[in-house]
Formats: sequence, structure tokens, C-alpha cells
Amino acid sequence: MDNKENFKYRFEIDGKEQILSINNGTKDTDGNFDYPIQNILKENYRYNITVEGDVVTAAEEIKTDETPYTPCVSGTPGEKTLTNFLKTSLMPAGTTLYIFGGGWDWQDIGSSVSARSLGVSPDWVKFFNDQDKDFTYRDKDGDEKNEDPANSYYPYGGYNEYYYAGLDCSGFVGWIEYNTFETKNEEPGYVMYAEAMAKDLADRGFGQWTQDIKAPDGKNEYVMLPGDIMSTDGHVWVSLGTCDDGSVVIVHSTPSDSRSGQPGGGVQISAIGNDESCEAYQLADKYMSKYFPDWYERYPTKLCAPEDYFGFEGEDPGRFTWDIEGNTNGFTDPDELQKKTPEEVLKALFGE
Repeated sequence: MDNKENFKYRFEIDGKEQILSINNGTKDTDGNFDYPIQNILKENYRYNITVEGDVVTAAEEIKTDETPYTPCVSGTPGEKTLTNFLKTSLMPAGTTLYIFGGGWDWQDIGSSVSARSLGVSPDWVKFFNDQDKDFTYRDKDGDEKNEDPANSYYPYGGYNEYYYAGLDCSGFVGWIEYNTFETKNEEPGYVMYAEAMAKDLADRGFGQWTQDIKAPDGKNEYVMLPGDIMSTDGHVWVSLGTCDDGSVVIVHSTPSDSRSGQPGGGVQISAIGNDESCEAYQLADKYMSKYFPDWYERYPTKLCAPEDYFGFEGEDPGRFTWDIEGNTNGFTDPDELQKKTPEEVLKALFGE
């Protein structure tokens, strides 16, 4: 990362390898480059490039015929409703793998091009199709002794070489926000540190933020409404609601072990509960197996421990709840999803 201004790159041009530098773009007032070319280059993709001396000064991707991908649930860009926000959250589910730094830009300070674009990126779909249940987002078998930086998708060097290939938790939520609020590509993005995302939405006037997340009813330990966003230390996730037994159905991008025991994972419906008998797990398992069979063949449904998903420290983490009546940004809940159970929410979102 500290040496990124001086990187050289291997290009195959007319069947021969050439090692070239890349123009770093312009500097901001703090002296940081914007790296426009690095932020569109992707390993093993084809480009038309302009070379001056031994420096690449421009690049344009040569688009190929891509396998069409139609999500089983689709949102509408710019439609600021709770239903649309949650439909949008499900669009990358089951086809977008977990990449640490995925959705962040190459230099790891803001949103990538794909997180500032409408729709599911074809790069996410391609990368998922190119992998199998042995994909690991970091180290084989989850063992640090197996670190292999040269052949890993993990950003050991501090820059996001595979920023385009999938999404991490904050890249995912930032992409949902972009596709909910924006109607065209490459506007300013919403990706930021996970622990700050819930509070940021409240600061922008979309609703309420609190660190008092204990349930007031004395029945359940925690109550999350559909659409609530929870920021913890190092993770952010979206609630699909709280079941009668206190378990919570969520959608997020997270590492999870494959059926072969490899730490992969990505965008998926999961459950927060004490064991697999909880209602949330049964619902998550039902919908992942029914609507995302290719994913389900690789990954079992993830059961998340309450202490990991509700515990946090510091001033920024907490729970955000959409204000569907009093906010000044026009965000509404015409289908009254906030009043529905997770089972009812899922049926509404999937059109059952």
C-alpha cells in the first residue's frame, strides 16, 4: 500500500508480456492520487490501452458477451421505500461472494465503481461462476499458516486488487443505499466503515439511531424491525425482522464456511439465534435453498451468534431504524413492512 504510487503491472499485449507503469491520475488537496485507471482494471479482463513510453495513460474495457443474470427479486433505482430497499438488498444474494474490500475502491478509501453503479455487477456473477465450494476469501482451511498472498483474493498488501470481484459487509450496504437513492451511475458513493453506517443514515435525516438495543417488551432480548441496519465493531447487516421466539432474519455479506469447510461466503440470508431450531434459521434455510440453489449447494445457511451480532463498543456502532413518517427525505413504508413478521416480509419480497 505504501508503495502503490510506483507499482508496475504485467500486461499481455499481442501474445507477449510487457511490464508497464500506470498513470496515477490527479492529486487532491491532501496529496492523494485518485488512480482512475487502477480503479477499472481487473485481472484477466481485456482492455484497449494507451501507452506513452512505458506508462499506461488510458484504458477502456473491451466488453464481452456476458451471461445475463436476472435476480429473483429486483428493486427500482431511486425508489425510496422500505419495500424497495429490502428488495434491492436481495438482488446480489446467492451470487456475490465475500471479498475483503469488495465494494471499496482500489486504494481502499471509498466506493468502487461497482458500488456506484445500478444493478448487480456482471463481475460479481462471473467471479461466482468461476469459483466453487473450495473458494476462500483469505486462507485455505481458515488457517493463517496457509497464507498465500500471491494467489489469494485477500488484500494482504493493503490495496484492493479484487475490489470488483464481490462485496464485503460495508460494500454491500453501501451498494444497497446507492441503488435505493440514486438513478444513474457513478454518483458519489455510500461505502464507509461498517461501524459508522447506521449512525450515518440517522445523521442524514433518514431515521433514528440508538445504542439502547434491548427489547422493551420483556419477551425478546432484542427486537429488530424489518429494514433496520445494525452496525457493530467490524460488521454491518440488514434486518428482515424479529420472530416470535426472538430470533432475527437478516441479509448481509459475510464470511461463512462452505460445505467443504473453506471460508468463503458472501451475500446471503442468515439467522441470528441460539440454534438451528429457531424460527429465523428455518426461514433463512427455506428461502436460501428454494431461491438460490447454486449457492445452497456450496454453502449451508449461516447461524449467527447473538453475542457477535449485537455486541459492540465505542461511540459509532448502534441500530438504525427508518423514520417512515417524520423524515425530510421522503422515505416511506407504503406496504407497512415494519409491522410485519419476517415470514410475512419474505413472502411479500419474493412475491409469494
